[in-house]
Amino acid sequence: MLRTTRRRMLGAALLAAVAAARAAEPETLTYTLHPDPGTGRIRVELTWRTAGREDSSLGVSPRWGNAGEIEPFLQGVHFDGAVVAGRERGAWTLRHRRDAVIRVTYVVQPPGRALTWARSHAPVVTPDYFHGVGHTFLLTPLAGGGLPDTYEVLLRWDVPRDWTALCSWAAGRGVGDRLRPHDLRHSTYAAGRLRTLHRDVPGVGPLTVALPAGFAFPADEFAELAAALIRDQCRFMQESAFPPFTVLVVPIDEPLPRGTTALSGTGLYHSFVLFVPPETRLGDHVEHLFAHELLHYWNGGILVAEEPDELVYWFTEGFTDYFALRILFESGRWDAATYAKWLNRHLRAYHANPARNATNAQIQARFWQDRDTVGEVPYQRGLLLGLRWQALARQKGSADGVGMLFRHLLGRARAGEFRLNNDRIRAAGRSVLGDWFAAEFARYVEAAETVEVPPDALAPTLTGAVQKVYEFQLGFDREASLAAQKVKGLISGSAAARAGLREGDELAGWDIHGEADREIRLQVRRGDKLQTIRYFPRGTAVEILQFKPAATAPERSAK
Repeated sequence: MLRTTRRRMLGAALLAAVAAARAAEPETLTYTLHPDPGTGRIRVELTWRTAGREDSSLGVSPRWGNAGEIEPFLQGVHFDGAVVAGRERGAWTLRHRRDAVIRVTYVVQPPGRALTWARSHAPVVTPDYFHGVGHTFLLTPLAGGGLPDTYEVLLRWDVPRDWTALCSWAAGRGVGDRLRPHDLRHSTYAAGRLRTLHRDVPGVGPLTVALPAGFAFPADEFAELAAALIRDQCRFMQESAFPPFTVLVVPIDEPLPRGTTALSGTGLYHSFVLFVPPETRLGDHVEHLFAHELLHYWNGGILVAEEPDELVYWFTEGFTDYFALRILFESGRWDAATYAKWLNRHLRAYHANPARNATNAQIQARFWQDRDTVGEVPYQRGLLLGLRWQALARQKGSADGVGMLFRHLLGRARAGEFRLNNDRIRAAGRSVLGDWFAAEFARYVEAAETVEVPPDALAPTLTGAVQKVYEFQLGFDREASLAAQKVKGLISGSAAARAGLREGDELAGWDIHGEADREIRLQVRRGDKLQTIRYFPRGTAVEILQFKPAATAPERSAK
């Protein structure tokens, strides 16, 4: 009897040891992605090897960017090895046996077969490629509830033989890494007939650039630009641990009027995506977009905002734009005239924005709905505050006060759990820059007063002065007119009307932009005759601060 008891005790101990060993092993997530060029759908298979639990939860991001609600994209979600114990808005609670292997299958139905500006963040499958951000199609474990912080992740691609596959953290048809669920969601996934270029950025590390064929710019030239901009930002940020990085260029299939440039992007885990029309050519617009999205590796990546993150968009987006423009100039890539041009554009847009005094709460509520007004406020406000606070800090003896503040926040984020919110930014600014920062913060961040930039904010390189400039006024409803190919919403008394444009004119050609001091050219058809109408899209004259290169300042050559 004693011997039998000992055997049972030894057996129980052995089982406990085995269970403990299993619990110590990382849980494994194996994803297989099957984008189907024929149907435009993506079939996803997930095998989740759990350990030491009898309940788990997983889900998809409820919303992300301009993709809107995500759960409707997912169809036929099915679980093997677990039963659904609860469900709410894109999240499933599962019950299963201890150490179960859960298999999940579902199909993703994107909202269309082409990317448009209004839905650029949505997943898409075309005959030539697939692209999706994890937030918009990937079911992942949820945080908390005793679930692990990280997982061993394996990613497999089932794609046509002539397709290339990659994601933010690895390239190839079968790859793996140790990742957090947020890293999985906050990654880009792409496959198709892509050209993939590799560069070793001196002093930084490896870079992968991927893009489909058909862009107007040379892929090799773009890869060299990417490597140079990464090098410049790492130098400025004093970065010593920049990871292997991926840049993906995705074409927006929606045609643009001749003479316009519409670009956007999104910063992700160890990567970013640029959304650009195929006719795009390399220039300061691409450099600005690239620099902005790259800076999100630090501002938004290492420095993560507390939810709801829209409350600090003025910092994570606006300060990102401030540093992007500043580094492009200070690195020598932009000359003083180009730097001034971009600053002046922001100053004019801010002054003309009817929502410029929107509070952070209003930005949170209306950012995506009123993208052209409320949605632009945090970019404009943060950039101008960067200029203002840098000038005030310099007056008080700090040569690079804004840079010091940013690096202080980065250091706190790298040292441990630290998430950005307005209280923490205000406290850090007061500690690093002085008591004056608290009053500034109250006026411009909390009370949303109109930001005033000192004319000498960029002396001695640039000089500022209040000048009379014209607000941009196209004179008619651009979106409705281009959609109908006829002039709609003509504004009586506008420069367009004075030049002879009429309501209902048939548009046969156009050269439209967003600059008040550049001529608009429209070709209209009246009966059997074509007529060209030219005018400067000038609205109300206003007096605002504008910068120009200082006559005595040495010019920097663009690289």
